[in-house]
Amino acid sequence: MAPSDNVRELMTRAGDLSQDWPLTEVQFSLRTGWARDYSDLFAGTYSETIDENRILDSVLAKGRALLCGRGGDGKTWLLRRLYRKAHKQGILPVLIDLRQWTGADYDKWKEWTSKEIGDAADFLVRSFGQLRVGAAEIDRLPPGVRKILFVDGLNEITSTVGSQILQLLDEMVREQINLSVLVVDRLIRRDLPNAPRWSLGMVLPLTDAQVRQHLGRAADPGFGDILSSPFFLDAAMRYGLGATRRAEASEEFLLVHGGLKPNDLDPVAAAAYDAYRSSRSRVFDRSQFLQIAGVEPVAAMERSQTLVSTGDGKCYFRHHLIHDFLAARHFAQWPTENWTPQCLSELTFEASSFDAVEMVFEQLPAERADPFLRQLYDWNLYAAGYALAQAREADAIVGTEMRTMIFAMLAEKRFDRVLATRQKANDALSLMQLSDARQFREARSIDGLFEALTAIESAETWFNTWRGIFCLTAQSALGNETLSAIRAADSIVGWTVANVARRTILEVGTSGILASWLADEQNSTVRWRIAHVLGAVPDAVAAEKLFELLDSDPDGSVRYGAIRSIVELASRAEGELRKAVGDGIGGRASAISNQHKIAAELRSSLLLDPEVTSVDWLPFVAKVVRALFLSVESTADRDVWRRCLAEAERLYDSGEKPSAQEAARG
Repeated sequence: MAPSDNVRELMTRAGDLSQDWPLTEVQFSLRTGWARDYSDLFAGTYSETIDENRILDSVLAKGRALLCGRGGDGKTWLLRRLYRKAHKQGILPVLIDLRQWTGADYDKWKEWTSKEIGDAADFLVRSFGQLRVGAAEIDRLPPGVRKILFVDGLNEITSTVGSQILQLLDEMVREQINLSVLVVDRLIRRDLPNAPRWSLGMVLPLTDAQVRQHLGRAADPGFGDILSSPFFLDAAMRYGLGATRRAEASEEFLLVHGGLKPNDLDPVAAAAYDAYRSSRSRVFDRSQFLQIAGVEPVAAMERSQTLVSTGDGKCYFRHHLIHDFLAARHFAQWPTENWTPQCLSELTFEASSFDAVEMVFEQLPAERADPFLRQLYDWNLYAAGYALAQAREADAIVGTEMRTMIFAMLAEKRFDRVLATRQKANDALSLMQLSDARQFREARSIDGLFEALTAIESAETWFNTWRGIFCLTAQSALGNETLSAIRAADSIVGWTVANVARRTILEVGTSGILASWLADEQNSTVRWRIAHVLGAVPDAVAAEKLFELLDSDPDGSVRYGAIRSIVELASRAEGELRKAVGDGIGGRASAISNQHKIAAELRSSLLLDPEVTSVDWLPFVAKVVRALFLSVESTADRDVWRRCLAEAERLYDSGEKPSAQEAARG
């Protein structure tokens, strides 16, 4: 077939693919804000605001764009409208639908990427690209043919694989002539390859004027901002839904449109959670789901097309928010002790999407909100922050003391020696809509943070005890008796002591005490806390125990914490100890490289605030990076280590040092 004939055939197939999309129904004109970087995106500081008709021009100009937003804000259908627009302009559009990713695809992906990330290009495009051609066929098109990959559902898969896919897409744009990519995602900070080459955007909420235009009545302040979401405004228009919160509206949607009866909700919710647990994806086994949910509820949802069944025994919810609501409903009914880190990871695709967590909050009675936040905090401080970020003054069910504690713990991270930790803390605090978060978001120092905490009046014993520990200054001594609370069952006490221990004066021989506690500790979270503190104790005993945890602890979070603390220990150490730590990391380079999250955390941990590093920190970083660089073979994997070293050279070799205010802003 002549190249021109091949192009015409692909363009015809691309056009035919979009014919069945219901784009002739009511569509909301969406505005998007575009920011310089993630920090501005989280802060809502946009360099320009454009309507959807101009997005393609922006993508084609830069070649790479990532468009973020909350669930229900219309990203999927916006992507499809842009697909059609590109097709009309003579651009070949290729839709990569990661919402169709199944549990089995993780194994396939691992096999395809075993040598080079780039080897998976054909698998990605052929398996999830709706044109059913491979990356090689697209690459062989005449160089004058413009092509855009429209990637939907990045947040529907685990964060680890999501990062690898972004790396692959960047590589494809770099290597293929006239290829661009537009990815839609949740608002979470990604480690973008070649970040300056990416445009970063945010889908903005619908305006009050748009809501009034489509709903045919004045916007009711009692509705909060739920109607600024295209998904829920559409549901209100079609089915007359009157709920003011996302969980309530989702339940109403299932009863009014989905065909469920009230008694169906709990078994369907149990099946929805089980689907996330067993499949790790939005696509799941229909027979297993039916066995838990029941025949009639499944039939009703299929008739209403709330649930879509495929021809290979799989099914998925038409909109993931409905699946999130149901899984969250089941989760919210569990006793507190069942809210484990493992279950929270299953609910959120390894912290890739927090919509379900937010909906758990909405379905909890007030007396259970604080315990849930405690469990969230014990698993992932940033998840707790993101969940609180969606709370409004009028409906915040989390107690003042509990949310103040979360604000303070996040704010402390704004002054961490690891720059990536500062960024994540600033991101979470930037999203907070509760007014009492402001003073923590704007504190310019640890002392300023202490002042904000001291000004809060409370009669809660636990809060005042916690505050007394948290506000210990760098000149304060922390005795081993107080330090022993690191093993407390209460996650707030345990993690607070662990964090405070890293910035106060510890007793001589503390590393030996911590090592003895590790010896018989069965709780993985406690081992993680101990690892956290060991990084602040620059001696040989602490280094030995941290390497033991990295080598053999069965829990991934403990190993993750260990590699961070190993780097921190090195930054506090001098001479032979620092050299020994560098040698220890280098000797484990292959093992570290085989654990993607551990390797990523090592890269982040090496980039410290220049104000807390010594003049010989850059040679240490270079030594570690060289060892990791040599342990991998793929060009893409080596590139991430090249970028790590380049950033270290910018920070430490050129004399560039962020000011205190810049550091606080992240």
